[in-house]
Amino acid sequence: MYMQEREKNSKTKEEPKGLKLEKVRTGIAIAALTGCAVFAVAGAAGGGILGLGRDIALLSVGIMQPEGGARMLHQRLERIPAAGDGGGYWGLGDNLSYIPIGGIQTSGMLNSSSSKITSGVVPAEAGDGGKVVEQMFDPGASFVQGVSIKNASSSGINIANELKVAPKIKIRDGSNPQVLIMHTHTTEAYMTYYAGYYNKADPSRTKDETRSVVAVGEAVSEQLRAAGIGVIHSLTVHDSPKYDGAYIRAEETIKKILKQYPTISVVLDIHRDALGKPPTKLKPTVKINGRKAAQMMIITSCCDSKAAPHPNWRENLRFALRLQAALHTQYNGIMRPLYLVDSRYNQHLTHGSLLIEVGSDANTVSEAVYSGEILGKTLAQVLGKLK
Repeated sequence: MYMQEREKNSKTKEEPKGLKLEKVRTGIAIAALTGCAVFAVAGAAGGGILGLGRDIALLSVGIMQPEGGARMLHQRLERIPAAGDGGGYWGLGDNLSYIPIGGIQTSGMLNSSSSKITSGVVPAEAGDGGKVVEQMFDPGASFVQGVSIKNASSSGINIANELKVAPKIKIRDGSNPQVLIMHTHTTEAYMTYYAGYYNKADPSRTKDETRSVVAVGEAVSEQLRAAGIGVIHSLTVHDSPKYDGAYIRAEETIKKILKQYPTISVVLDIHRDALGKPPTKLKPTVKINGRKAAQMMIITSCCDSKAAPHPNWRENLRFALRLQAALHTQYNGIMRPLYLVDSRYNQHLTHGSLLIEVGSDANTVSEAVYSGEILGKTLAQVLGKLK
């Protein structure tokens, strides 16, 4: 969640690790793949899990891309188990092999913990948590060409005028990466059930990528790949074990990837929000085509200062306005108002950098992943017009 950490302007003494162990995924064509990958999943509970684990692992490296692959995983995570099923399965494990594709290090998709996960079961209310209130947040007022804003920045914005100017983002055909998906707060988690309450045992943060914002990032990436747009999805954890300084560590990650792949012009930092007054959590939800989706919010920096230079912030704003308009007009209610702030949140690094909140910690994984699919499809449309 972006508000929990204000951007720091001074560097810490601790140097972030390099990209040697960075986990990234890419949508680049697999023609460069010359070998075979063998993925083993042990201890699966239920007869179909080995095949599922294999398919998910292969999906991540581009060997096979079944439509709705991320959705398939999360529907399984949240399903009500059959009698005798045991209610869970063993994750893919932490020791998946790295396979170089086109010179980029990749890893198995949504690498979960090696412990048994109980998924889809609604636990009894323990009384040590609180209530979950589901509601559709107001998409905004005073719309201008499909855009409503909440301006908490020090800059005045003329939406109509800014929409007339195309952002300086050039999307090119070919296999080179054009988009980077990453997560400053990588461990932000979602719920696996909705029952009107939550328990203390339900984690708000996790390194299980099947339950965190990483799953949403993969859903976005999957749609971009399907549209032929090269994408890198970085799984680097920036907020654990130390939360403070996450934006500084994320900046180093972004800079290193941009240096290695200068064709990238768009960087999306995918988060999830935390709403409500404890012990009540608010769950921003809307129905899209008869299915629940987590409402989203784009956050854009609109300030240039001596302490935090950001002279080209209007380029990011113009990109945000187009994406906001496309999402709102095609999927009414999916978006909360476009939020304009002064803090940079690393958006000074490219002309196409945005921070996007997908739901809250009270939304379910499947709701958030569905919104990620919608975001990815719409983003592909917007970027297609910038070729």
